[in-house]
Amino acid sequence: MHEDPAGTEAARWYRGRLVTGPFAPFDLAELALLEAETGLPLPVAYRAFLEVGGGRLEYAVHLPACAPEPLQSFNRLYRLGRDEHGEHGWGTLLGEYRRGEELWHEVFGHPGLLPVARNDGGDTLLIDLSPGAGGRLHAAVHGIPLAGYVTGNVRTEVAAGFDAYLDALVVDPEAAADVWAEAARKSPADAWRRSVEAWLDAGLPGWRGREWADARSA
Repeated sequence: MHEDPAGTEAARWYRGRLVTGPFAPFDLAELALLEAETGLPLPVAYRAFLEVGGGRLEYAVHLPACAPEPLQSFNRLYRLGRDEHGEHGWGTLLGEYRRGEELWHEVFGHPGLLPVARNDGGDTLLIDLSPGAGGRLHAAVHGIPLAGYVTGNVRTEVAAGFDAYLDALVVDPEAAADVWAEAARKSPADAWRRSVEAWLDAGLPGWRGREWADARSA
């Protein structure tokens, strides 16, 4: 979770989840370009999320197939529209679709998969746009041949739709400790610190009693 350095709106709530910026205006022309390229409409629930600006979701989802690391985060959501250079580049939905269309078709065995997010390790979250799929979400997680990590590449279903994905998100306690260590340095009146506290209160009840919270959470 990162503070917005420009001092603009840094966080919003959507379906009970804290979404962090930067946020992007919803552009119908860009939506039309994306849907023309894929040949398929965006699922209603995912489109609704984009309509409120998109953003980052600093949460994890429980994926049993990824044991011994069942908590997986896909916090870097791709944006509708263009990048800072005015292109459909890295991190944009259309750019990521263009780069990965053949790859994801091969990996999952059918077309119509739109990558919508990733994490710092390059693991990818995708929405199935295929008719009849109901906007199901799938994940492609890379394995690491080390003890304590997912050792093989995993391809698994994540949720029945985007709203179901949001409902399944949880705060990872390890990530929460790191976020709080940064936020706690700020004044108790600081807007960003208050957002982090609200995120923890909602997603990790009792966090103030954890060892890493210490007296700075008072």
